[in-house]
This record gives sequence, structure tokens and C-alpha cells, in this order.
Amino acid sequence: MRAETQRWDKSRFHPIMMREIGRPRARLGNPNTGIPEVVVQPIYDIYAVAPAGTMGKLILFSIPQNQAYAFNGVTSFLKGQGHTNLVQAGMLESSFTFIVRALSFYCQGLQGNAHPLLNLEDLVNLSSSYVNFAINRKPYFEGILAWLPGGGGPSGTGVAEGATAAASASYSATNGWSDVDNVYALPGGQYINPQETFS
Repeated sequence: MRAETQRWDKSRFHPIMMREIGRPRARLGNPNTGIPEVVVQPIYDIYAVAPAGTMGKLILFSIPQNQAYAFNGVTSFLKGQGHTNLVQAGMLESSFTFIVRALSFYCQGLQGNAHPLLNLEDLVNLSSSYVNFAINRKPYFEGILAWLPGGGGPSGTGVAEGATAAASASYSATNGWSDVDNVYALPGGQYINPQETFS
């Protein structure tokens, strides 16, 4: 008989006990009136730029669903579930708490285009941009997008027949190895409590 133990990689996620879900780090009590269930899902938003346009400054999570996105030369459109899952600007719904376990960044070409493949030059330019992640204006990450891997985003290699050199390069453009665990982990997680703003 042999007993085996599970070893946790300290550079990755740390286990959270069920009794700790929704509680601040002090573990003194639950900030909510009650948590009937725990759901594990990401919070996401988009940053879009028109072809041959300029990448301008944008505060993510400031435009919720059913409001217009009209920045960076993009034709105005109403944001839906494919763009963000926030329903109010800059904060969670009432009584919701979110534990930010990791950050990731995924980039793609123009959706719906005949050739929506991401151009390698665009990925390099965008991933060299400065970003910061803040809760109540307190930064928890500051740096360039290249430091945030793509998680489970698509990737591939190959050359489409008759494609130009730029299109061939775009077919393999991805931000890091395409694996769901390839994310920028925040040790212990950062809590976004009800009524707290984040961006």
C-alpha cells in the first residue's frame, strides 16, 4: 500500500476551503447577507480598434451590456453577452462577490471578416501597451499586456495556400501557449466585494 499526497505548485492557484468562499482575507465574517451558491466563471470585457486605426486609452468594464461601444474608430454597436458579462458599469450586481484568481488576455482579428485571422504585427503592438488592474482605484497589476498570457485562446501553425506572408504569420499569432492553466495567477486571489468599483 502506498500513500500519495498532492503537491501544489506555488506559482499557480492555491486551494481555497469551502468555508472561505466569499469571505475577506481576515476571515472575520461574510460581507454579504448570505451566499446561496458559488459559481466559478470569468469576468470579461472587450477592447476593439478599427482596421488601420489608432489604439486609444479605454477603461474596461466601464460600459456594460446594452450600452453603445463607439471608441477607437469602431462603428458604434450595442454590447452584448459576447462582449462582456457585466450588467452595470464598473461594479458587480448587488450582493455579488468575485474572487480574482488570475488575469489573462486574448486577442483576435475582426470578427465576421472573410479573413478574421490575427495579424502578428497587431498582436505585438497591442501586447506592448500598458495596462493596470485596479479595485477601488488601488492597482493590483501594472505592466504590459504581454505579461498576461492567453489562457485557453486558440492557436495553430500553418500556411494557407496562396496566402501572403503577413496572412501566414497571422495564422499562428497567439499570446502564449494555448492552455487553460496559462494565466497570470494572483496568489490567494483579490476580492471584489459588493459596491466596490474595478477597472
